[in-house]
Amino acid sequence: LRVVISDFLDPSDVLLGTHRAKTWERPMRELSTRHQTIAVEVIDPRELQLPDVGVVLLTDPETGALRELNTGDRRVRERFADAAREQRANNRTAFRRAGVSHLVLRTDRDWVQELARFALEHRRVGARQPRLPVVGAASSTRRR
Repeated sequence: LRVVISDFLDPSDVLLGTHRAKTWERPMRELSTRHQTIAVEVIDPRELQLPDVGVVLLTDPETGALRELNTGDRRVRERFADAAREQRANNRTAFRRAGVSHLVLRTDRDWVQELARFALEHRRVGARQPRLPVVGAASSTRRR
């Protein structure tokens, strides 16, 4: 079992509407071909909606470029929320294509409860899947 924990934000996310593959999608797919893989996506609700706090100055951490953003403008906040929804939908699609299980943990919720719900659901899914035969008769008949 391999667990990858990240916010899964990707430079390609700024190219909304292009449906390009995420930079992490291929490595995740390669990992899932050899191991059961769970992607744990950590979401901060502040990344989903902009608050109305007026004009803010944003700095790109990689380039140092500055940009002024008026969060008081309803259209700006709506575009930001739309982009966040699209980014999350694109992530869900990429996880499916990569063949990994996907768990979303939010920083404003009880993550223990979310983990328990995820484990219970995957236990149920696993119980419905056919079991592969065990190699060696002795190992399949022995009880624990």
